[in-house]
Amino acid sequence: MRNERLLRIIKESTELLDEGIQRHGTAILEDKFLLLAALHALQVASQALIDLAAHIISEAGAAVPSSYSEIPRILKREGCLSDPEAELFRRIIGFRNVVVHQYSSVDLEIVRKILEGKLYKDIEKLALSLIKWAQEKGIDP
Repeated sequence: MRNERLLRIIKESTELLDEGIQRHGTAILEDKFLLLAALHALQVASQALIDLAAHIISEAGAAVPSSYSEIPRILKREGCLSDPEAELFRRIIGFRNVVVHQYSSVDLEIVRKILEGKLYKDIEKLALSLIKWAQEKGIDP
């Protein structure tokens, strides 16, 4: 149930991004309100993916991550993620950290690439991959 709820949050966030891009195009980057809305949707989807992964790690009895950055490494070590998937997950966590903590200004060119290339859909792909792996391992959602 928890995994399904987190997947639903990810899907809702990516659908909102799809609608926003269809409705406003690249004007999202020029309008502060729309930009903040898009960043929030990216943050929510990213956080739901992190929470899903942490839950699966816990249910699998794997090592407890001491930070978000350890999650992709643990999942890779457990055989859940390939090298490219673990790297993608690491980049998603990094982007989420910048948005949440504003360690540096959000690079609008990165946001442009994410939105124009619909790269945010990779969050949903990773979530589905995690859920599939958990189901194959008999991990209760």
